Amino acid sequence: MNIRLIDYDEQALVVTVARDGVTMVAAPRMCDSAAADLLRSIADQLDAGHPPYPCDPAATPEQHSHAEPLGHGGALDADRRVWTDGTGHVWDLSGRWTAAETSGEWEWSGRLDSSGTPVMTVVGSPEVCESLDVLRALYGPISPSVGGRS
Repeated sequence: MNIRLIDYDEQALVVTVARDGVTMVAAPRMCDSAAADLLRSIADQLDAGHPPYPCDPAATPEQHSHAEPLGHGGALDADRRVWTDGTGHVWDLSGRWTAAETSGEWEWSGRLDSSGTPVMTVVGSPEVCESLDVLRALYGPISPSVGGRS
């Protein structure tokens, strides 16, 4: 089991939903009633943004395992800071990424390793670096940091 530490002193409300649907809600900085109102408001926003037809399960984005290889033969568009791995998945290298098993954010160093995979560094500690595939395999899954793009 992987456990990610969350600093509750920095968060007003924390909601986690596991892939199997198990949820956990913690509201250390607000009363339960205010947290419930906030969650209802979020639910209303999601409902309002949903199209007037049923969800299409085929349109659900494919879930990739963080241990799944990125494939060989990736291509970099340096101007757009976008890398397409060998499986066709597009990675936005302009933003920061959070890895489940590390406490820091990661960003692209501007370099590729010997196999053409982006080399990522810990924000504020450029001496700590891993290629994107190693970062995912050892510390993943990874996701765009808050405000980032995927």
